Amino acid sequence: MRIVAGKFRGRKLKGPEGMDLRPTSDRLKQTLFNIIGPRVIGAAVADVFAGSGAIGLEALSRGAREAVFIDSDRAAVRLIRRNLALCGVTSGCRILHGDVFAQLRMLGREGFKAEIIFFDPPYEWGPYGDLVEVPFKSGVACEESLVIVEHHRKAVLPDSGPGFRRTRTVEQSDKRLSFYEAAREE
Repeated sequence: MRIVAGKFRGRKLKGPEGMDLRPTSDRLKQTLFNIIGPRVIGAAVADVFAGSGAIGLEALSRGAREAVFIDSDRAAVRLIRRNLALCGVTSGCRILHGDVFAQLRMLGREGFKAEIIFFDPPYEWGPYGDLVEVPFKSGVACEESLVIVEHHRKAVLPDSGPGFRRTRTVEQSDKRLSFYEAAREE
């Protein structure tokens, strides 16, 4: 696992030794950032189910102004801290430990807005509709936000819901990236 591009390019990140994490592959990460391109520059990014923190760190490397890492696993939080230190990141980041729904609602109450929200839940995750809905409902996602969910090809995700719609799905091997934006009112 490494940072693919930007100011931390080539930095090797610590992986999830013995942990039940499935990091986003470098190839899928490259595909993701090729799609979102310059949207990451100056953006606030939320890396949810952050695991190693690789997506948030890649975003910071490519010019994001801020990254919020959210994970419910203590070992993952320690791993994120180690990887931030490996890259020399001391500001522009925040790590939240706890239930992702509760953390996203708390961020919404604080008035935090993210232009890019990336979810990488466990592949056996169930409530995808709730997961996609919470950033829009809590106010963390705004009209210009892009919500991206990494998932297994067999997972069933909603095409739309209250306040959001899927705009794109990218396939790579058995993995998928589903992209959501705020539903525009007609």
